Amino acid sequence: MAALSLMLVTVVRSRIDNRTDVIFGGAEGAYVRSDSVSFADPKGIATPEPTEDIWPKINIELPQYYLVNDAHPIASPHYAPEDISVIEGTGYMMFDTATKPYLEAMLQDMRDHGFNVYVAGAYRDYTYQKYLFDGKASQIALGMGLEGDEIWLDPRYQEAVEEARTITMFPGTSEHQLGLAVDLMDKPYSKMVYENMNQEFFKYLDSICAKYGFIKRYPTRKLLLTGWDEPWHYRYVGVEAATFIMEQGLCYEEFYAHYVPDFEY
Repeated sequence: MAALSLMLVTVVRSRIDNRTDVIFGGAEGAYVRSDSVSFADPKGIATPEPTEDIWPKINIELPQYYLVNDAHPIASPHYAPEDISVIEGTGYMMFDTATKPYLEAMLQDMRDHGFNVYVAGAYRDYTYQKYLFDGKASQIALGMGLEGDEIWLDPRYQEAVEEARTITMFPGTSEHQLGLAVDLMDKPYSKMVYENMNQEFFKYLDSICAKYGFIKRYPTRKLLLTGWDEPWHYRYVGVEAATFIMEQGLCYEEFYAHYVPDFEY
C-alpha cells in the first residue's frame, strides 16, 4: 500500500488541473472491489452484499479485453493485432480490421449529427511508441541543460525519463499497440486541454460510444485508478462490456478487477 500511495501521489502531482476525486461506479449488484468501497453500515448495522449478478458473462482473456497499463505491459514488443487496416477518411490511421467497422460506424454517426471528427491517434506499434517516448524524454533532458550525442549516459537523464513517463506512455504500456484504441476530437489542438475542447462533441460521443462497443477509457474523474487523464481516448471492448461499463460509471480497471481475483490497482 505504501508503494501504491507513493505512485498515486506522483501521478496526481504530474497532472495539471486535477480537481475531481475518484468516483466509483456501482449500481445494485455491480459494486466494485477496492479499499475505498465497503458494505459496512456506519451505524454498525451489517448490510448484506448484493447477491444479484448483473455482470456480463465474458471471457476476459480475449484480446478485446486485454488490460494494458504501467503495471500490466504488453508481454512482447512484437505484439500486433492479427490484421490492421486504414480507418476510412483518415488516409493513414490504422485500426484492428475485425473491429474497424464498429469504429467507422461510430464516426459516421458523429458526422450525421453535425460533428467534425478528427482521429488524432490510432494504432501505434512498439517501435513508434518508443520513438514518441524517447523524443519526450530527450526534450525534457535538454530543458534540464543536458547536451551531447549521448545524453542518455548522464545519470540525470533518468530523471527526464521518469518525468516523461507521466506525460507519454512508456513503450509496451500503451493501448494503441492493441489496435483497439483511438484518440478522438473535433479538430487538431495545439494544447490538449479537455476543458477547451468542444464539450457537445464529447457529450454526444459518450452517449453513443457503447452502442458501437467503445468506452471512454481515461475520464478525469478516474485518474487515481487509471493513472491517466485523457478524456479523448476511446477503447473498443465490445458492445456488451462497453454498455455495462458506461451505464455503471466504471473505468476499465474496475471492470477488469471483477473478473481477475488477484488484480491489483
